[in-house]
Amino acid sequence: MKKYSLIYIVAVLFGVNQIFAQITSGKILYNVSMEDYYNKNVKEKEASPQLEKMHRMTADAAKNIQLELIFNQEQSIFQHQKGLSISDFKELDEFVKYLIAKGVYFTNLTKGKQILQTSYEGRKYNVRSEITKQDWTLTKEKKEFEKFICNKAVLVKEIAGKNREIIAWYAPEIPVSFGPVDYVGNLPGLILELKLPIATYTAGKIELNPKKDIKIDWPKDIDTMTEEEYKKEGDKVKARLDEGW
Repeated sequence: MKKYSLIYIVAVLFGVNQIFAQITSGKILYNVSMEDYYNKNVKEKEASPQLEKMHRMTADAAKNIQLELIFNQEQSIFQHQKGLSISDFKELDEFVKYLIAKGVYFTNLTKGKQILQTSYEGRKYNVRSEITKQDWTLTKEKKEFEKFICNKAVLVKEIAGKNREIIAWYAPEIPVSFGPVDYVGNLPGLILELKLPIATYTAGKIELNPKKDIKIDWPKDIDTMTEEEYKKEGDKVKARLDEGW
């Protein structure tokens, strides 16, 4: 009897592993929190009442943001849910959305490339970049997200001239190296929570292997430039604005 029980357990475990190994596509909805950013800028810096109000409005607006990641085995798209209004002020909407994600992120793991499709002054840009190796530290710490056991990874990255700690919780059971914004191609599993200095992205709804095939079209027919070229364009715009003042 014990022999048959052991065979049954092994068969079940093998079947579960096979299911996870066959994950080839999916849709993830991420919720956003800026509470840590709010606390750091208000409580630690003793902000004025006016500045505290602005940070509070920004953090409250972020609570209404949802971002969608869709992926197959090779490619993904990460973007704001279309048509989503997050506050009563259009200008605040646009500001907070830009803080959270600067546009639509297209990733191709096979080619090792990413395109950020963004816009400025009514003109759309495709900003092309290479997926580079990041020096993540993989830890043994684990926690559960939506029934998936995730491992913690830590990255120290220079942001605005200071070393900042980035924390990712990734799911090895979902064996694709995608995640929010440009954190892709480096971890052995899908990132279900990403904590950046500006915001924390946490997976809320997870749909794996949907019945309808996920096809991703690489963006075309829009001016494409490198990150360096895009920065130069931004510097030109800033110079024009400075002259206007």
